[in-house]
Amino acid sequence: MFARASRRSPIQLFIAIAILLATATVAAQVYKWVDKDGQVQYTDAPPQGASKAEAKKVETSAPVASTTSTPTKTLQDRAKDYDKRRTDVADSAKKAEATQKNDEIAEENCKSARAGLRDLERTTDSTYQRKGRDKRHVR
Repeated sequence: MFARASRRSPIQLFIAIAILLATATVAAQVYKWVDKDGQVQYTDAPPQGASKAEAKKVETSAPVASTTSTPTKTLQDRAKDYDKRRTDVADSAKKAEATQKNDEIAEENCKSARAGLRDLERTTDSTYQRKGRDKRHVR
């Protein structure tokens, strides 16, 4: 029984370490402070030159977004992206319609060719039979 418990202990130790590491990354520190212009700022590091009374440490339970995020797109950039998506959708619809039309034309051409072949086979068989020149076996 003691040997069985010793086999579990490395797995239990690994799980305990994994849980501790996961909670350490989630519990981030956020500092709330007021700049010289009176604006409230939130950062993941205390401001330089600030005394402990100026910086307020706020505990969070969710990960904090990076302060070096990409800037948001301007209204003109978003409008251009929207126009591009709209024209791409319209072009795709036109291409799909043209493909469907070509498929329908090909289907009609195939039906017509098959009907013409059937007519040709019937005409050829009856012509040979009437003139008595049919050397093939009649169906």
